[in-house]
Amino acid sequence: MDIANSAQDGDATLEKDGLKVFLEKEANKLLSDATMDFSDEKGFVIKGIPKSTCCG
Repeated sequence: MDIANSAQDGDATLEKDGLKVFLEKEANKLLSDATMDFSDEKGFVIKGIPKSTCCG
């Protein structure tokens, strides 16, 4: 995760309540059903990411 001022070529741009998130094409596919939240205790929390079938 990084902070960017604008999307790069091929990035998807998602916007909610004034917050813009830029995702690379593969990340957009992976996170299509995910939700992101922020708390002071945990920082950013992403839920709904499919479990990987590789690497054990």
